[in-house]
Amino acid sequence: MLKIKLFGLLGAIALIAMATACTPQSPTPDPESDTGAESVAPDLETAEGRAAYSEVPLPPAEQLVGTDPEAIALAAFGMADPGEGNFAQEVTVDEQTATDAVVTLTQTGLLDDSVEGMRYRLEFTAADNQWEMMWAGRQVRCQPNRGSQEWATDLCS
Repeated sequence: MLKIKLFGLLGAIALIAMATACTPQSPTPDPESDTGAESVAPDLETAEGRAAYSEVPLPPAEQLVGTDPEAIALAAFGMADPGEGNFAQEVTVDEQTATDAVVTLTQTGLLDDSVEGMRYRLEFTAADNQWEMMWAGRQVRCQPNRGSQEWATDLCS
């Protein structure tokens, strides 16, 4: 049953990833800066930034807001009951300022024939003593002989 749900979820993610890969993303200029840098979160245009991830839809609004970015990340994309196997899940805050945060949620040892792991980049902004998830991106790492053994946006076969 879990395998069927996981295949359905992965299929939906693959369709969304293909659709969003063709949509150009334009940066939003920071009005307080002459450099035109984005104001959503730091380091967005580096190899570790948004460009290295496929954008995924945000979960329902009630899962996007809270007092702790790590807890929001787990509520939105974490797995509470991964089933059997070598599943591991780690959430880290990569960058945080008073107004922005970038969190990485990494899941490995997935019970899937082609996908070994998923990694999410989650960007947050602070307002009214709350954090709100503003953007989410995903990378996958494939099982041996099923695609990339490195974190990438390419689909596994």
